Amino acid sequence: MALVAAGFTGVVLLRSTDAAVSTVSNQPYSSAADYSLTIVPLFILMGVLAVRAGLAQAGFDLASRVLRRLPGGPALASLAGSGMFAAVTGSSVATVATMARVSTQAIVRAGLSIRLAAGVVCAGGTLGVLIPPSIVLVLYGVVTEESIGHLLLAGIGPGLLTILAYAVTVVLLVVWSRRSGRPAETDETALLGDDDQDGASADGLRVRPGQLDPVGFAYLVVIFAVSIGTIYLGIATPTEAASFGALTALVVLRLRVRPPRWLRALRDALGEAVGLTAMTFLLITGAGVFTYFLALSGASSALVGAVVGAELSPYLVLVLCLLLLLPLGMFLDGISMILIAAPLLHPILTEYGFDGIWIGVLVVKVAEMALITPPVGMNAFVYSGAVPQAGLGRVFRGIVPFIVADLVVVAVLIAVPEIVTWLPYLSSAQG
Repeated sequence: MALVAAGFTGVVLLRSTDAAVSTVSNQPYSSAADYSLTIVPLFILMGVLAVRAGLAQAGFDLASRVLRRLPGGPALASLAGSGMFAAVTGSSVATVATMARVSTQAIVRAGLSIRLAAGVVCAGGTLGVLIPPSIVLVLYGVVTEESIGHLLLAGIGPGLLTILAYAVTVVLLVVWSRRSGRPAETDETALLGDDDQDGASADGLRVRPGQLDPVGFAYLVVIFAVSIGTIYLGIATPTEAASFGALTALVVLRLRVRPPRWLRALRDALGEAVGLTAMTFLLITGAGVFTYFLALSGASSALVGAVVGAELSPYLVLVLCLLLLLPLGMFLDGISMILIAAPLLHPILTEYGFDGIWIGVLVVKVAEMALITPPVGMNAFVYSGAVPQAGLGRVFRGIVPFIVADLVVVAVLIAVPEIVTWLPYLSSAQG
């Protein structure tokens, strides 16, 4: 609504009240009627159905068993679970909210600090912005007219690199803490209390939390293979692949939830998906009004001309453009950032000859970093809401090492663009 108000005011000043009213009244349809945006509600539905089927818990439990002997095993398991969960939801907020409940107690009870738990969950949640199916990458493709299929595939390499960087950060933090003799805060387990994780039986699931569930993990793999594998092989367009993924998630929900409860789970999932879709499309509408105002004012073309005319080094321009996203992240969510910034930054950077897909992933990666950047990193507030005992101070202190890891990843992606570009151009992805 703030974007709508700003755009409306700008059009009034530049044209007239009638023009502004016409813009605001027409924008919801013109924004939402784009066929390529059909992929957004389908991916949201797929993710919500996966949550209701208990697949996040299955991924975390399996990762906990595999990684338990490594330093910081439960934290690494949370990271792995976040990566797997992000692969079927595409939502940073949903990943943080879910993994905060699933993994925080296990991390703290293993003798690790709640700061580490907060840092790894908040940072792991950002993987939902990058690892396909990513709603943010889809919207970037819609706004810039880059191939959505190529963008989704391009996120895989950087996503895996980010997981590796976060894992190394966790191991280093745990080893350093043990060698320095710094114990976890003594009251942290008491702060969390003895509440168990949400019981599966309450949701009618056939598998209880903590019980090893390789079948649930297999379902995660199947959903990812159906939704992303079909894009890579050129079997389906991104929109078709999203519909296949949502259908597969629906079948998984039916198989995972006991018959008396599965209809209620489906009803709840549909209600949640409708709410998330409405929120997303309201953001798209607001950004559309604001973008129209920018185009009307000539600010967009003037900015492109000014930057290109300054004759700066292309890589200096790239770094300056990416740095602009960090302060935006202090006040906006990832979707709003992309909808506002992409129409401005994409033409500037492609004018310098940079690959559009590579630029898209870099912009989304830095937007992902902004989700955990103090003082208003959205993921920190989501985690604090899910685990109020942690407190925002602990959460932000836990996030700082992962911001450093993100900076290293961005530097590597700039130095080695092939990490981004090799997979999409090797594939048969359509549109």
